Amino acid sequence: MMTSLYTGTTGMKSYSTGMSSISNNIANLNTLAFKNAMTLYSDAVSQTVNAAHANGITEHSQLGMGVNVSVNRTMHLQGSFMQGSSPTDLAIAGKGFFGVQKDGVTQYTRAGNFRFTSDGVLVDPNGYSLLAYKVTNGVVSQTAEPVTMDFGVSGQGYMQPKATSALTLIQNLGQRKSVNSDSSNPFFNMATQWNGTQNPPLSSNQYGSTTPVTVYDGNGKPQTLNTYYDYVGTFDGKHVYQYVMGIDPAADGSAKAGTAAAGLLAAGTITFSSNGQIEDMTMFTPPDGGNTSDLSTWKPASFDASGNPALPVTFSGASAQNIGVNFGMTMDGTWIKGYASAADVNANPQALYTGKGRPLHETSSSSYEGSNGVITSSQDGFAPGYLKDITIGPDGFMIGRYSNGETMDLFQIPIYRFMNEEGLRHEGGNRYSATEDSGRAEEGLPGTENYGSLHEATLEQSNVDLATEFATMIVTQRGFQMNSKVVTTSDQLLQKALELKR
Repeated sequence: MMTSLYTGTTGMKSYSTGMSSISNNIANLNTLAFKNAMTLYSDAVSQTVNAAHANGITEHSQLGMGVNVSVNRTMHLQGSFMQGSSPTDLAIAGKGFFGVQKDGVTQYTRAGNFRFTSDGVLVDPNGYSLLAYKVTNGVVSQTAEPVTMDFGVSGQGYMQPKATSALTLIQNLGQRKSVNSDSSNPFFNMATQWNGTQNPPLSSNQYGSTTPVTVYDGNGKPQTLNTYYDYVGTFDGKHVYQYVMGIDPAADGSAKAGTAAAGLLAAGTITFSSNGQIEDMTMFTPPDGGNTSDLSTWKPASFDASGNPALPVTFSGASAQNIGVNFGMTMDGTWIKGYASAADVNANPQALYTGKGRPLHETSSSSYEGSNGVITSSQDGFAPGYLKDITIGPDGFMIGRYSNGETMDLFQIPIYRFMNEEGLRHEGGNRYSATEDSGRAEEGLPGTENYGSLHEATLEQSNVDLATEFATMIVTQRGFQMNSKVVTTSDQLLQKALELKR
């Protein structure tokens, strides 16, 4: 009788713990990224009683002593998503946790409701900073640190201007008539006619077509770079064009400023095959001083780091810069033609249209008869800009968008996973700490291996299912009620036993 009394008590205590777990689940129904708990029970140690003997078989007789709570297991199942109100509202689809830190203590969370403080620190409502890799000049740090943004002009809030260093100019030259023909100087007569003391330096009857593009000087100021073209003729079935590249003479800050050569940057030829594909080119740059009409002083252009011919240019009020020019073919930093100066082209023009053409890029300039037109053009310079907003991609990159239309990677947010998520210790505030049972945190990038992906402007909801909780609550309540009945019934048996004495 005494045993049944205590056995019933273990049931009441265990189901009381189970009810507490259920009530905690229901209480956190609307808690961000809350993970519900499941109470699992196990039987208590059994007591051996007298063995039974029958027909030569001995049965080991045991009497159960009740029930215990085996574990209150956290169910790390993903909750449903809801829309957030800011790009810094983050949710993880799949496995993983955010790393957060405060006062040097690192903890982990699935609740991604982060906001920037006035000091530029990205924190959760409890002041824990989100950990991420800082990106500096395109290089991602190898050490995670609290996300801290400097919104001033000396930090990520301001994008320094970038001078143009690469220009891609893909176009179709369909002109088949020479506008500015000169039999004594067929390939560079536009260059020798350039007059930087007048505006424009070439009149409309001195070229066949022109393509203006916007580039940027070292101060981030937009400047116009013009390329003038004219058809030279057909040689052995191949089409040859001459071109001149220059800027507004008034914007020239080089030694040529104020002279007839002001604004003149380069001149050369472009050769196309009979079917209109670009094959090769030449580019020569003028001397800093002297007579630019002397073609022997025009030397082959140097190359940039990508192997494209480079235009040396100095805009007024800005430092000197080189602009690599890509017409859509592989240059590899070499001139196939062995011209030592522009004068050699006139002396030996056959080299322009003999020999094998260069490998072409996916998109390249062409010469299909008809109209002239730009297929695509791009350059890598930009004006200064101020941070307007940020976005966060599935790969964890936090990207800043600036008023100049440019973007810049600012941080990359890692994800942390554990061998045993159920071994994490709840710290409150939607956070967990690593323990010996959970194992150390494994750091990885979103969307790789067994790490989840990130979703911006999204929040994870609680994974509590009310229907399941209510059903479990009913079973738990009945279990508690039945065990309490065991206690009262055992009490009645004891009372009857006491009455036998009277």
